[in-house]
Amino acid sequence: MFYAPGQLAAEANATVDAQADDERYQRMSALESLWNGAAYKGRPSFWDGSVPLRERAPAIQSMLPRTVGRRLVAMVLGDRTFPSLTVERASFGVTLSGDEAEVLSALAQDIIVRGTLRQRMRALMESGLKSGSACAIVSILAGRPHVAIEPAKHCYPTLDDAGRVTRLVVTYKTPHGAPGEFAWYRREIGDGRDRVYALQPCDPRHPPDWTTAKVERETSIPFVPVVWVRNLAEAEEESRGVDGHALIEGLEAEVFGLDMELSQLWRNALYNGDPQMVQVGVSGTATPAVAPQGRLADAAEWARGWMDRVTGSSGPAAKKGPGQIWKMPQGGDAKMLESTGAGAQIIRGAIEEIRRVITDALGVVLADPQMLGRGDLSAKALEIMLGPMLDTASVLRVEYGAALLSILDTVIRLCADPSIGRGVYLPTLRAASPVLPRLYAAREDETSAWLGAPLALRWPDMIEPSWSDVTAAIDAAQKATGGRPVLSQRAALRLVAPVVGVEDLDAEAADVERETGATADVMRETMGALSPGAPAVEAVQDTALNGAQVEAMVSLAEKVALGAVPLETAVRIAVRAFQLAEPEARAMFAPAAQSERAETVAEQVLPVSPPVVTDGPRPIE
Repeated sequence: MFYAPGQLAAEANATVDAQADDERYQRMSALESLWNGAAYKGRPSFWDGSVPLRERAPAIQSMLPRTVGRRLVAMVLGDRTFPSLTVERASFGVTLSGDEAEVLSALAQDIIVRGTLRQRMRALMESGLKSGSACAIVSILAGRPHVAIEPAKHCYPTLDDAGRVTRLVVTYKTPHGAPGEFAWYRREIGDGRDRVYALQPCDPRHPPDWTTAKVERETSIPFVPVVWVRNLAEAEEESRGVDGHALIEGLEAEVFGLDMELSQLWRNALYNGDPQMVQVGVSGTATPAVAPQGRLADAAEWARGWMDRVTGSSGPAAKKGPGQIWKMPQGGDAKMLESTGAGAQIIRGAIEEIRRVITDALGVVLADPQMLGRGDLSAKALEIMLGPMLDTASVLRVEYGAALLSILDTVIRLCADPSIGRGVYLPTLRAASPVLPRLYAAREDETSAWLGAPLALRWPDMIEPSWSDVTAAIDAAQKATGGRPVLSQRAALRLVAPVVGVEDLDAEAADVERETGATADVMRETMGALSPGAPAVEAVQDTALNGAQVEAMVSLAEKVALGAVPLETAVRIAVRAFQLAEPEARAMFAPAAQSERAETVAEQVLPVSPPVVTDGPRPIE
């Protein structure tokens, strides 16, 4: 028998799930099955004509819940969009120096890398989107931080008013013993202990008594190292429930409808893709070139009638082939009957509408290349097109960003505990060890309370600017600071910074000023070398003419050459309008005044066009 990838595991999980009788467990298992593509197990085949179509299992599954969920995970916690970590210098009850913040930041970064928190956070978010809640159990394993993702359907947490876990019970049924037999597993974390009980036989008539069950493993813990996430939970639910909402919750019927429409479209393509042969004027016994359809040819004679009724077969079909000769009586005819495709168009319309309903309800946009078009789309255009999905991802950033900070804080707290920290093998822990006691506060009863590490996240843009965005921003900044400036250099830098990825404006401004000064020094040295003994030239931006001024100077020189403007008049205009020295202006226009054309028309009087007058020298744009 052929098994699709993952089918054996799905069947084993479904068998285990069937043993559970807890309503919450079954509800979460159903949502996970829809995510994993195992929601229709146990239904009749899509090709079974003995039952109504709506009761069959779809032949094709869209896998839309998992597709949408994983795109959201990539948008929120992908390698490109994963947040960067910063350590605040001051927080509630904690004030750190610059060096202390630096070593604590190095420790947090080390935890992210060696604890593989990027991968673990993506798995945690996928677990929450799948079932509505996510559970992370933090520990130190083999000297390194370890985050175990436990299915939320196995977990029963006790939460305080702040949403922190004060006690966690993990219980589920696991295969044990002979095939088909199961045993109860139970783990309790709380009251300063982490207990794992011995497996108990699964007997529906006699639930296990855990008060008398043998404790297989017990460990002392300073606190409950568990982070619980209520996915997409509403505010009023936080005070009376422990679970959130799965991504696809409430849309199960719509997903089933989409899968059925896709299956019907496939069936339509199979039937209409193989045109039906119709013979006109020929009796059923007049054509010898016939044979049973499909698998009926392999069935015994006595079974063919039963298979006709089950499969809905219309009987024998005309066999087609190069060596097959049809013999029909006079007046007989054979034609290929093909569908117009109207049914397929109706199905496609239903697929598009159902898909739109689901994606609108989920707040996501599944854009295809045809929708995006060609060329370099600007970030603003993408933000408008993907607006609903960006809003959904922003909400998830808040939830799972808080979970990431809680996991990091839990690991740092484990490192700060003297009984545990000695067994942690992190290169940055030695330097950070003197800082960790600063994260505790003394109580009146001479005990200490954990204040928490002053950590914060900085999220990158979900949509990176295109090259056209970068070019437009730089062009706008240059125009705003050129000619008659309307922006300061710092304001222009602030305008460009989000597009080109500048984070530290002060450092970037200092670099720009240093490079600009170095360029001016090089120009002064070069000009001085070309003109020995001459005084140092001013900065280029203080002496150069802009494009409009250059054009005005050329126009004035042409009029001098034509004799339309006398040389002395042109010199006075240049001195007054362009702030040139008189010798320099005379040397500039003298060659034009001495041209043959100027001598020929010297006595002709022409109207003089006023030159472009500016307020002073401007930098070349």
